[in-house]
Amino acid sequence: MKKQFFAIGTAIAMSAALFAFAACEETPEQNGDDSQGGNQPSANAFRMAGDLQELYGGENGYPQAVLVAKTSVLETAGAAVETITSYMEGSAEYLAQASAQTVVDLLADYYTEGMTPSLNAKNLTAEVIANCSVKYYSAAEETTRTRVNNYLAELIAVDSTAAKAVSDAFYYVPAASDEGAATSDVTYTVYAPDGAPALALANAVSQSQESTLFDFHIVASETIRAQVSGETPAADFCILPVNAASKLLGTGEKYKMLGIVTNGNIFLLTTGDNAVITPENLSLLVGKTVGVVQLPNVPGLTFRAVLDKYDIAYQVLGNDNAPAADKVNLKAMDATNVTPAGGCDYYLCPEPAATTKINATAGK
Repeated sequence: MKKQFFAIGTAIAMSAALFAFAACEETPEQNGDDSQGGNQPSANAFRMAGDLQELYGGENGYPQAVLVAKTSVLETAGAAVETITSYMEGSAEYLAQASAQTVVDLLADYYTEGMTPSLNAKNLTAEVIANCSVKYYSAAEETTRTRVNNYLAELIAVDSTAAKAVSDAFYYVPAASDEGAATSDVTYTVYAPDGAPALALANAVSQSQESTLFDFHIVASETIRAQVSGETPAADFCILPVNAASKLLGTGEKYKMLGIVTNGNIFLLTTGDNAVITPENLSLLVGKTVGVVQLPNVPGLTFRAVLDKYDIAYQVLGNDNAPAADKVNLKAMDATNVTPAGGCDYYLCPEPAATTKINATAGK
């Protein structure tokens, strides 16, 4: 039986609909403003102009996507839980040494039939992978639980419907009673959304080539919620946006969180001589218009939380209000409309879309 593989995204309507999960590119320092030198930045070419993970603060970015497991699996198949966890723990190291082509090839067979993967040989590079912040943090660690709780609280402060506070039972902390063996005739399903979260499963795929323990599936991001919903959810293990997990699974009754798997992959793009945005000069965005891909979801919610943290006023542009000189003006954008001529000073865009935009306008 041919195995299919899942990946752990950005996505982002809360996953297309959920998160802006994707791959990442060069840092702002590598693509920064060259106004100090002889060559002025092109007015028609995109470049990196800020890192939302850096703006958010902390050493590890924000907890974007998490791995959850069915409580019934946690209670009866401790060996399988330990195995998938070990794969997640090895993801960062694996991705640091694997070629981008190897990663693309590994995941290729596990997408839903008919899907066009967002990660491909043209947009996935070592730099993109590195900037996707794939690194596992176990829910057994208090610091991980605190990160998630704080982030959810920040999202709720921006939009009370964006997330929910979770119970202590949502977090999986291994106990001696969770030692059920995974038998050779049992296969556990693992689901992840297309985009950056899929990268988190590359190590699992590479380690499972000769095993039938896991059946991996990479699905369209807008369908990931369905895999953990209903009377008989399809996913034994699932990667999904943390805010979606909080709303669907926050009681810990049906699923528990094993850990964080991705830590943000959203970047600011700009053209011309606009400044690179850092925590120290974030106020330079006042009076500017920022086009935000998935404004109602993780990218936009996180950016709004950052502006709130720094007490920077902003407004969401609509049909009945014009850009203000004393606020950051946020404009909802579809990724296809993120162009140098799109009418915004900056764009907040997930990877790999951000990299694709930069490459498409290079030299113009």
